[in-house]
Amino acid sequence: MVGVGVALLLVGAPVVAQPQELGDGEILGGPLESEPPLIELYTFGPGELIFERFGHATICLRYHDPARFPEVCFNYGVTDFGEEGTALIWNFLRGAQRFWVEPTRYATMYQYYASEDRDIWRQELALDADERRAVEAELWRNITEEHRYYVYDHFFDNCTTRIRDLLDRVTGGKLSKDATGTYPSTFRDLGKRGLAGLPPLIALADFLLGRQLDDHPTLYQAMFWPDVMRAEVATRLGAKVDHLYVRRGPPNDPVGSTGRLLMFLVALGLVAPLAVARWRGRFERVAIGLAVLAPSLWGIAIWTLVLVSPIQGVRWNELVFVLVPFDLVLPFLTVARRRRYARVRLAICFLASALAGLGLLHQPIWVPLLTAVMPLALIAVPRSRRAHDSGELVDGQRVEDVASAEPGAPGHGDGEPGRA
Repeated sequence: MVGVGVALLLVGAPVVAQPQELGDGEILGGPLESEPPLIELYTFGPGELIFERFGHATICLRYHDPARFPEVCFNYGVTDFGEEGTALIWNFLRGAQRFWVEPTRYATMYQYYASEDRDIWRQELALDADERRAVEAELWRNITEEHRYYVYDHFFDNCTTRIRDLLDRVTGGKLSKDATGTYPSTFRDLGKRGLAGLPPLIALADFLLGRQLDDHPTLYQAMFWPDVMRAEVATRLGAKVDHLYVRRGPPNDPVGSTGRLLMFLVALGLVAPLAVARWRGRFERVAIGLAVLAPSLWGIAIWTLVLVSPIQGVRWNELVFVLVPFDLVLPFLTVARRRRYARVRLAICFLASALAGLGLLHQPIWVPLLTAVMPLALIAVPRSRRAHDSGELVDGQRVEDVASAEPGAPGHGDGEPGRA
């Protein structure tokens, strides 16, 4: 998956391809034994695939008679990745992608993640009998048809938060107690950790994902990330961490390029022909079309997401003031109208820049801002002396005629009368 959908999936919470679940004939109901089962939490390191780069979590029931009742794990990260790509992306954008929980044999689960060379950590939870029984009952209840489905949210309702919330409920709030303080990293910062090594996608997220990602989550909210939940479960529930499988490949580096310089250079390359065209006075209309194409397409994407997506991290995007689809009309306007339009747009962009400098806008807007401002600035300023003195044609008009046709120019009906 590429483009808009990829950015949402990637900067959001963990999504994973799944091992084979239990067959329907093997799905059991509890309580299965007179003594409640042991409860184990498993968290997994990143995988190679894009949607595996944020890790994963599952919760398991370990019964006392494995010959009769094999250990079973409940995976809340299952969805239909076999859907047509466009439909899958569209459902994510609309906040309508349905996920569900599937029971999986422990052995199958372990073999799957080990074969992918992903770190595996286990924590046996020190819960009392009533708490273990409550976890067992809810897990079996959650595989029933009426309770197994939920609408995935990248940060607030995913395969890890489902387990976090379950454990918090059965322990009387041990995970959420005193966990309302501000976490040091923003949602966007946490997303970058998963995207390290994929800088173009980090830069893509700067354009398409809005101001909510620049909020600092509470510590409890930050447990959407499996690494954070594992650490807090160890501290708050006294669950020792056992590193069962250690990745054999190169370690996953959480630090890398943001891709912003690359995105800026691409924007600069697209606007360079316009600078040349304005200097030489030739092919300006074509050069304008090329220069405004990228910011206009960004505007179409951003405005579409703002209109159709209920996801707060997408819907509230400050770049609606910076990148707009209407810039596509610039090649088709007369020179005078084109210049007026560009000056109005520049004023809006400079206002956005000032608000960002004052801290009222929170997104990393500088590269998107430059993407919009560079072509607008070239269009807004007068043409080069070389083009004016040469008497060359611009959009079918002589340069000196174009200048005199602008409002307020000598000889124009809306300005002062010209003097001989």
